[in-house]
Amino acid sequence: MEEALSHYLRALADPEVPVSISDVEHLLREYPFFTLPALTLMRREGASLPADTRRRLMDGLALNAADQAALAIMTDPRSDVWLDFYPSEKKPEVTTDNAIDTFLATYGHSTPEEDALLEKLIFNPTADYSMLLAREEEESLPPEPAPTDNSQDALINAFILKNKAPHQPAPQADDEAASEPPAALAPEDHPVAVKDTADDSSLSESLAKIYIRRRRYDKAFEIIHNLSLKNPKKSVYFADQLRFLQKLMINSRYNT
Repeated sequence: MEEALSHYLRALADPEVPVSISDVEHLLREYPFFTLPALTLMRREGASLPADTRRRLMDGLALNAADQAALAIMTDPRSDVWLDFYPSEKKPEVTTDNAIDTFLATYGHSTPEEDALLEKLIFNPTADYSMLLAREEEESLPPEPAPTDNSQDALINAFILKNKAPHQPAPQADDEAASEPPAALAPEDHPVAVKDTADDSSLSESLAKIYIRRRRYDKAFEIIHNLSLKNPKKSVYFADQLRFLQKLMINSRYNT
């Protein structure tokens, strides 16, 4: 066994030294998982080996090989000829456009659930944490103490109730805000202040959501595009929305 191993190591170090079939088979019997000698023999002399010997060696290599494609390359002495016959496949780049295309191909149908998912993906609404915190604070307030109760807990509860800051009224929903009647016009000598950009943006986004529900993606695109022009600092935020709406517009043209 030592002689077979030492002979194989000499052959491994010097390509001019031939690999003996008897040494390889002896090493495989002694070390069944040591497949490097069989791999070396197949690489150097695989084409000239008898068919039964080649099949026996390949069976042993295949049982211990994790990657069958790599095994075929390593055991074939002519792999350098056919390995580059086909150009390597270029992996597609993961982009926002690809993600949108995948979404439309999977969910590009007309159901209320998918319309709601579309709206969520475009506008990415976040929870109003101020309302949640105000609600939790209201629920955690202590009960009103009795007038005759002078205990320490009653005094603490009275102090908390007395110093509780009044809460601002919760903001109305978009639909309720849109349904409110407009305020009366002020006299000409007292012009009203122009609404700030945030309120205008909120109403515009609400209108865009209505157009999306009605599949009027072109109108929604115009609204979001105008918002992007009026708010240059949020152009990155509006970019994905506009890209998504463009895909929806193209998809709706081909589906009608």
